[in-house]
Amino acid sequence: MGEDLLRRFIYESIASKDVSLSNGKIAEYGSSPHIEELDRMVTELDGLRRQMKSKNLRKERYTISRAIDSIRLIKRRAKKAGIRSGLLKEDD
Repeated sequence: MGEDLLRRFIYESIASKDVSLSNGKIAEYGSSPHIEELDRMVTELDGLRRQMKSKNLRKERYTISRAIDSIRLIKRRAKKAGIRSGLLKEDD
């Protein structure tokens, strides 16, 4: 019984991370402001990638596309964590 309690305590301490937003505020990992911040990052990077029309910027466009994919993955994981912790609803 003590081991289960210890595991639960460790999980809760790890799961309740705070993240710093670009405006300087602190939000809980998986919260709505955190998800919105990740959406904003994807939008900004996508706009930057679309502005790069030159063929000699092909590698840079690819690098930005990979960054967008990584942020989307982080967003999915954060959203799942937010739903598990009760910060978000299933339909958010």
